[in-house]
Amino acid sequence: MNLRRLGLTGVCAVVLSIFPASCSVIAQPVSANSPVTDAQSAGVERLAKLTAVRILTPDASGSGAIVQRQGQVYTVLTNWHVVGFSQQHTAIAPDGERYRLLGAPRQLGNADLAIVQFRSSTIYQVAQISTDLLTVGEPVFAAGFPMYRGRSLTTTFEQGIRAFKFTQGAVSVLPPKSLAQGYRLGYTNDIAVGMSGGPIFNDRGLLIGINGRMKNGDPDFGIYAFEDGTEPSGAMLEVMVNSSWGIPISTYLRYARVSQSSSY
Repeated sequence: MNLRRLGLTGVCAVVLSIFPASCSVIAQPVSANSPVTDAQSAGVERLAKLTAVRILTPDASGSGAIVQRQGQVYTVLTNWHVVGFSQQHTAIAPDGERYRLLGAPRQLGNADLAIVQFRSSTIYQVAQISTDLLTVGEPVFAAGFPMYRGRSLTTTFEQGIRAFKFTQGAVSVLPPKSLAQGYRLGYTNDIAVGMSGGPIFNDRGLLIGINGRMKNGDPDFGIYAFEDGTEPSGAMLEVMVNSSWGIPISTYLRYARVSQSSSY
């Protein structure tokens, strides 16, 4: 994929402003009751419903966020673990229309991120990407489509986009280095199976990350260790275990920058 054609020129200048490589934020407990007005929350929820996509495979489901439109081709950012292990995928757009994906999913380096595309003549909204520095305690909103109803084993496949879930919380931990697969954004929001790949927004409705890992030791991801093999301190580990985890949008931007450079 030639990402220069996707209108991603100039991302190099913003990557470090979102999540500087030298950033080292000390983990600390934060309250999920952040000062956000009902109007703000409702506004972000509307944006989430307009940009979140549900992704179905024959026996599972996940979520994604529309991050680019080029003509009639839409690019959706999701988790690699949502789309990387099946040959059949259907995208359900925000209006409920279903589309076959174009070609094979493309993983972004070694991160648990992937790009998929679908074609439609319908105009869908594209999520706007934040270029702000992330801070512990700032309000965040997570969205996606749970695969199960509540705590039951009854799936929500037949509900399509009506299974949409939207939660409010706050950034809980920004570790000094990434966990495996690019996870470096901890937050207090509850997410569920099926919300992987869904968008994480700030209180201005800007995309800051992608959901992917649930609280309390998600069994699909093993222990909490950094990608270099080292382990967090006891204090940081406690916050990590009690946090959901996402991949910062800067990872997507960094990939776009590298792909753009290699296309010349």
